[in-house]
Amino acid sequence: MDEGVRQRIYDYLEHRKLRRTAQRDAIIEAAFGTHEHYTAEELLVMARQIDPDVSRATVYRTLPLLVHSGVPKGLDFG
Repeated sequence: MDEGVRQRIYDYLEHRKLRRTAQRDAIIEAAFGTHEHYTAEELLVMARQIDPDVSRATVYRTLPLLVHSGVPKGLDFG
């Protein structure tokens, strides 16, 4: 994962006064550790390989934060 991307996300979280947690770190690592497209459920599986404590709710709460940080592009296919 590119360090600039990681820092941009962490700066965004800090600006929004959101904590950096182990679960968020795992989700961020999983999200940017692949060049493949993935669904939220696939991201959950990948993040749990990094940290088994990642919850489905945390993935679904973190995805909009990542999209709003301006780094990934979110697509809704229904």
